[in-house]
Amino acid sequence: MMRPMRDLAGDFWSYPPEPEDLLPFRLGEGRVGALLIHGFCGTPPEMRGLGEHLAARGLRVHGALLAGHGTSPEALERSTWRDWVDSAQAQLDELRGLCDAVVVAGQSMGGAISLLLAARNPDVAAVATMAAIVRLPRRTEALIRVGSLVRHWHYPDHSDVDLWEPANAAWLKSYSRRSLRSHIDLLTLMGATVAALPAVRCPALVMHGLRDRTVPPDNARLIASRCAGPVDLRFFERSGHGMTVDVDREPIFELVGTHFRAAAGLSEPEVPITAAAALAASATAPQALAADA
Repeated sequence: MMRPMRDLAGDFWSYPPEPEDLLPFRLGEGRVGALLIHGFCGTPPEMRGLGEHLAARGLRVHGALLAGHGTSPEALERSTWRDWVDSAQAQLDELRGLCDAVVVAGQSMGGAISLLLAARNPDVAAVATMAAIVRLPRRTEALIRVGSLVRHWHYPDHSDVDLWEPANAAWLKSYSRRSLRSHIDLLTLMGATVAALPAVRCPALVMHGLRDRTVPPDNARLIASRCAGPVDLRFFERSGHGMTVDVDREPIFELVGTHFRAAAGLSEPEVPITAAAALAASATAPQALAADA
């Protein structure tokens, strides 16, 4: 339902952010650098937990802030999908200058951008995606395209939460109104990502929550089928779309850390075996794929 545009400056967040939530974050000092990329209309805090986990395991972490994000819906509308990707590339280049090897991970749209970076940068040692968006149902895409001709803003219902732990949605600080023009850019980015998947030759960890009502889990299967390199495909029965903040976040973090350290040739740090590590080892439907291009 269309709601009137709000006049109060800054009153456009799903949950009120702190000033530091709207900035990139930097953690760790390892020789392997991990770039973590948030989702569409999102902010770096959704990747902070994963970043802290990776930094504790010896990686240097940069939590990206994409162009047009962390500012205002109008700033997002003025940016394009190429701006989002270029800003991620610039942050990867910065990280590369500090490290011997780089890896990338992202959630939702950040997962799509991570795959694009892996395709365009052969030196990326590994990629990991959580609920990556590369394709929507045809009806949904058609509604976006038609809607963009007659409406300016979309107001998502933030009370409709698919998380197993719904209170954790407060960690997903995103715009509460989004230009439909920006959604068209998102669709274009998705198409560019699918086209680039055969160039993803590094090891890929592809994860999706089966409770996800935003991005169909079949997106993960599509990604796994198109990447040229080895793919570890995992599904989590209890997780919704915001996998980095939901109930399975700790086993997800364990999986990503192990995946990145192995791809970069690092031995596993001596840390106690946790319940999260055990869950990660038994995540639903693990598949090691040499996907066809």
